[in-house]
Amino acid sequence: MSRKFVSIVLFVCVSTFSIAGHCRAEESDVRQAIGDYVAAFNAGHVDAVADYWAASATHTDLETGEVTQGREAIRADIEAGIEGQPGLRLREEVERVRMITPQVASVKGTIVVTRGEQQPVESRFSAILVNTDGKWRIETIEESAVPLPLTPHVALQELNWLIGSWAEATADATVTNDVQWSSERAFLVRSYAVASEDGGSLQGTQVIGWDPRAAQIRSWSFNSDGSFGGGMWSKNEDSWLVRSAQTLADGRAASGTYVLEKVNEDQLTWRLIGHEIEGEPQPSTDRSLLVRVGDAAEQTDSDETSAGGDGIPAVSGN
Repeated sequence: MSRKFVSIVLFVCVSTFSIAGHCRAEESDVRQAIGDYVAAFNAGHVDAVADYWAASATHTDLETGEVTQGREAIRADIEAGIEGQPGLRLREEVERVRMITPQVASVKGTIVVTRGEQQPVESRFSAILVNTDGKWRIETIEESAVPLPLTPHVALQELNWLIGSWAEATADATVTNDVQWSSERAFLVRSYAVASEDGGSLQGTQVIGWDPRAAQIRSWSFNSDGSFGGGMWSKNEDSWLVRSAQTLADGRAASGTYVLEKVNEDQLTWRLIGHEIEGEPQPSTDRSLLVRVGDAAEQTDSDETSAGGDGIPAVSGN
């Protein structure tokens, strides 16, 4: 669906200025103007709609790069859209109206086009309107599609390669990790275990998810010794940085950043840097290698687990 015949709805956000005679129009006047205009468009009054475009108006679709110049060309697109799609309806949300001069206004907002049971089409717009002959008309408008919000499963696809089992053996301990999707595939769940040569052991669970408010991958870890924590994930070229904060089993606070690097489909490395406990700097770890041994494990968590070797809090923190 072309967006250019949709754009005309945004004139309503400033048409009230011509009604009220100044830029401090009452909200009720603005709402009335919006209602009147939307009603005209939804009724299919093409001539009335086209009259809200300036003779030299320009519409630009930023997604496709298509530019339509002039009222008549824009009117033709509007008419084709209305006649070719019976039941087409508009609604809009104006985010900002700024008066550049008493005769020129800048408008930004969102337009939603609906048609029956079809999926609504949403666009963002930025427009300049000019008051000519006592009427506000669109001079220029730029539109772009509104990105669809990421679902958790889609957002976590970049970490899908971690699915499987991973192991790391050192002189002091053996670390195993198993990473799988949750039942609804909205989270990655890592189960990990550390078995040390002196007979000690630690188990834990890490949940990796997508935070739609922060638009970032996050993780939460819980360990058998009572320590726990969380991490914020960010990608840096071929590496992942996990900035973690933990509460240790004895109540102390720990923090640090895990650096995870994919060597190939079956190998990954990790190291802990910027490690602190109660604000006191701790040594960074050497780079460690994890090797895929089966169908379930996670690099990030294995990272935390190993880090737990020199500071179990690191395990709980990510």
